[in-house]
Amino acid sequence: MAKKKFGQNFLIDKNIARKILSFEKIEKQNILEIGPGNLALTKEIIIQQPKKYLGIEIDKNLIEKINNEELLSNIIHEDALKVDELELFNKDNFTVISNLPFNISSQLLIKWCFLQNNFNCINSMTLMFQKELGERLISKINSKKFGKITIISNAFFNIKKVLLVSKNNFFPRPKVDAIVLKFDKLKKNKIKKEKFNKLQKITSFFFNERRKKNKKKFLKFLSKEQIIQHNLEKYFDLRAENLDQDLYYKLTDII
Repeated sequence: MAKKKFGQNFLIDKNIARKILSFEKIEKQNILEIGPGNLALTKEIIIQQPKKYLGIEIDKNLIEKINNEELLSNIIHEDALKVDELELFNKDNFTVISNLPFNISSQLLIKWCFLQNNFNCINSMTLMFQKELGERLISKINSKKFGKITIISNAFFNIKKVLLVSKNNFFPRPKVDAIVLKFDKLKKNKIKKEKFNKLQKITSFFFNERRKKNKKKFLKFLSKEQIIQHNLEKYFDLRAENLDQDLYYKLTDII
């Protein structure tokens, strides 16, 4: 029985599970899965013989129902927001494949961005989100969906939509459709390692009042000399969503 408090919506179509896995190289790779749930993805991953597979499942009842010894030995009862992924894989790089629990998907993504910022340890990720959140992650400048999480995640990954999944393919059926995104790590992150917290602070400040124009926001963070030096007055009458991602990355160096 799926539990609402864990954001559980189990994928029930095997063909979609196989399609999701087709976007990743699994054989001889370290694979992390969050919320194995009904094992729809898990069983298909194991078939492809990864170097090491680990699943993180917070619902102990689901783990107790697993009657496959091999699977059981590779699934850990833990909160995914609290695990140390580097420790799990002995500081080796890994790939994440997951139908993410909808209620913590954005928190997990920020956690992995922080990990990538500090250790560059994630090779790639294929993740399923609620459609609305997924569309925010791939949104562009001047879009109402463009925001803080867009900018932070794109500082470390090239993100593209690979699959739409109807809500009818889940049990229990969620209220909205899902989207699968592929995250390929960038050759070079778009911010310096020590600037991650600053990027979070800047994007929070600009987007918490996203309907307000930028002038006062710039004046709060920067001196008039800095504004003139970097030619930022031209952005005063725009709003947060009208600023290019690269400008936010640049601001982490200016401020």
